Amino acid sequence: MSNLAGQIWQTLASIDLSSQVDKKGKLTYLSWAWAWGSLMNHYPDTAYEFSDRTFPDGSVEVTCQVTITEGDQSVTRSMWLAVMDNRNGSIQNPNSTDINKSKMRCLTKCLGMFGLGHYIYAGEDLPDQEVVFKVQAIAKEEANIVYNDLATKHSKTIECVKAGIESGEITAAAEAWFELTEDDQMGLWKAYSKGGVFTTEEQKLIRTTEFKEAYFGKGEAA
Repeated sequence: MSNLAGQIWQTLASIDLSSQVDKKGKLTYLSWAWAWGSLMNHYPDTAYEFSDRTFPDGSVEVTCQVTITEGDQSVTRSMWLAVMDNRNGSIQNPNSTDINKSKMRCLTKCLGMFGLGHYIYAGEDLPDQEVVFKVQAIAKEEANIVYNDLATKHSKTIECVKAGIESGEITAAAEAWFELTEDDQMGLWKAYSKGGVFTTEEQKLIRTTEFKEAYFGKGEAA
């Protein structure tokens, strides 16, 4: 799981949508409008696309692909859903309305693959507070594992950056930092109060023009 994927899951899985669901028979539905709105509050740079295929018996299956982008990283998930009636039976030769409704249901289901309302599709009714806390704890643990693995992988580089900053050897610190890929830089960028390897002061310095120019040279720092 990439660092962004873990971050997305941790964020979306912790959202309580219990007041935004409807019951139809024994099934629980989350409104696509509420699902999409909740997603946009956290990840506005998100896109989706649909496709469908028709089977020999006239039934139709729709597919939705969602891509969430943040900075230079992106995560894509896909989900599929048969065009069904209210009894969850496949509709033969569905009309455009049936297909459109199924596409939006499929979109909502696909968002569940990122963590948003996933408990609905796990067969659970609605999460009580205890369930929400458990989901948050699991997602946080998974994200921490990914982060710690990355920090261990680049432990020597991290030590060089911190030592250079502490001793005032900014050029040495910058050389170590910019040897990392942009993905790894983003992956290591975590608040110190939440377990990040760099202190708040160290992060402030890394953001400065002075730090960038120490590596790229004056006028070359982006």
